[in-house]
Amino acid sequence: MDQTCTSKQNRRLSNLSGLLLLLLLAGLQSVLSSDGEQPEQGDSDDNRTFSGGVNVTIIGPDYVTLGVPSTVECDAGCPGCLYSMSLDGQTAQGQGNVLAFTVNEWVGAVVVSCTATEEDTEQTATTTKKLQVLDGPANISIAGADLMNPTLSHTYSCHAHCRPSCSYTWRSDHGPWIGGQGNVISIVPQEMNNSTVLTCKATNTVSGLFIAATRRITVITGPSKVQIEGPDIVEIAQKYKFMCSAECLPSCRYLSSVDGQTVRGNVIEIRLDHPLKSFTLKCEAQNTASRRTATVLKSVQVKGSNGNLSVRPEETSALLLLAFMMTVALSL
Repeated sequence: MDQTCTSKQNRRLSNLSGLLLLLLLAGLQSVLSSDGEQPEQGDSDDNRTFSGGVNVTIIGPDYVTLGVPSTVECDAGCPGCLYSMSLDGQTAQGQGNVLAFTVNEWVGAVVVSCTATEEDTEQTATTTKKLQVLDGPANISIAGADLMNPTLSHTYSCHAHCRPSCSYTWRSDHGPWIGGQGNVISIVPQEMNNSTVLTCKATNTVSGLFIAATRRITVITGPSKVQIEGPDIVEIAQKYKFMCSAECLPSCRYLSSVDGQTVRGNVIEIRLDHPLKSFTLKCEAQNTASRRTATVLKSVQVKGSNGNLSVRPEETSALLLLAFMMTVALSL
């Protein structure tokens, strides 16, 4: 009976010892597993940083302009990284993680690639960035008439080489910049102005780079202030010069006449050999562009002429034609 009780107690102690041993082993395994996961967790962070290019970025614009130096930067967020960069598959060694380059031939886009390598672990990550290639603005010009009539509207167009496109703005003299759709502007010049300075600015719609062209356009004016310069009184047997002038843009041509006899030009030299009481000079100025004309008259007295002398009208015309010498300075 006592032996039976002792045997049962031994079995209970044995079972209890086994249970305690199992619990101890389970706890120890949990601690060992927890200690072993720390390096694994670190390896996982490294893999996210240096595999797949998750944290590797290329910093820079989304476009480059043909012929204009450009710079991009690669960043992997690790101080001890080595960088290798390429442009369209051609390896280019930059200054650290910075790559400077210039696209000199037109292509639609270029691809920049960056590979970052961690020196200690030799783990790498690669990323790429596609850059749009822009062109211009360049070769800007203004097309339109060389002369403007102050009573008419004139149209001018601006042209520049741009990719993908350009927007255009205009300025007349020192006025404000104005713009709209397209590259055309219409102008009605002020008659008081001798010329208008027209400026066109073409701006690349993506990069914002711009170029400007300026053109000075003559405004047609005149003739105005037409006058005949010369003496009001002349003497017989003396030579005199009379000149017609006017304000004209771009220029004027002249018709000069004496008592109905007309010649081309604005300068007349006259010498009277016979007495006359007076004679009349006439000058007509015509604008070469607008064909507009203006006329002025000048009456000249003859000193020492005898009013009692009888001279027939036809003799007067003959005397004038034969006696004065006309020197014509043509203004075409």
